Amino acid sequence: MPFIDVLGAWIAIFITFCILSYLYDDNPFYKLAEHLFVGTSVGYSLVLQWFGTVKPNLVDRLTASELGAARFVYLVPCALVLCLFMKLTNRYNWMGRLAIAFVIGIYAGQNIPAYANSDLLTQIYVTTREVFTSGDKPLSDIIGIVVLVVGVVASLMYFFLSREHKGWFGRMSKVGIWVLMIGFGASFGYTVQGRISLAIGVAMDVLDISRPAAEARQVHGPVVSAISIAIIAVGLIWMRRRGTRTPPERDTHPPSN
Repeated sequence: MPFIDVLGAWIAIFITFCILSYLYDDNPFYKLAEHLFVGTSVGYSLVLQWFGTVKPNLVDRLTASELGAARFVYLVPCALVLCLFMKLTNRYNWMGRLAIAFVIGIYAGQNIPAYANSDLLTQIYVTTREVFTSGDKPLSDIIGIVVLVVGVVASLMYFFLSREHKGWFGRMSKVGIWVLMIGFGASFGYTVQGRISLAIGVAMDVLDISRPAAEARQVHGPVVSAISIAIIAVGLIWMRRRGTRTPPERDTHPPSN
């Protein structure tokens, strides 16, 4: 294992405990890890956008002599990109709205039909297919189909705002509220479960459980973890004592004549 990889593993362990130090208090170690994460993410995104989007789709096509005069069409998106940077000025920030309106309009025109087809029509087709498909089904499948259809209809009735939610319509709307809350709760639980899974993976990396034995002997994760915790603890104690040190008292009495 190259030393640069070992050094990267040590830095990753140290930054992990810097993030966890936020459980104690908002401190400079956490700020250091936060700024490193944001700066690295922004830098990586910029490089990715340049070499993956701007350079091949704009710069390379503007400089491609085989395209002839047709390449100057790409000056239009170049102008729109420059208009986006005009949002940084006070006098010409209105030019940025032109590019934003163009991007939002194109994006909405391309994706609204796609989302309607994939998220609405496809789901309606799957739901109705399960209802009207003939054949013997077990009781569990029948109950699932009934719950699915009733839940979909009740949820749509809750968003039907042109009619007052009273009587049987109001009761079905309440059923739709319960269905929506269960769906949101399941989605949130899935998100939390994913974050816990990531935390377990990081803990396994810190303890050298997920690494091969040869790499674990080079990284020494538990030792580096103990050193990182000691550095952060000493730093926090030192900064706490330095911050709570009482300033010397000043003599506020006027000098006597």
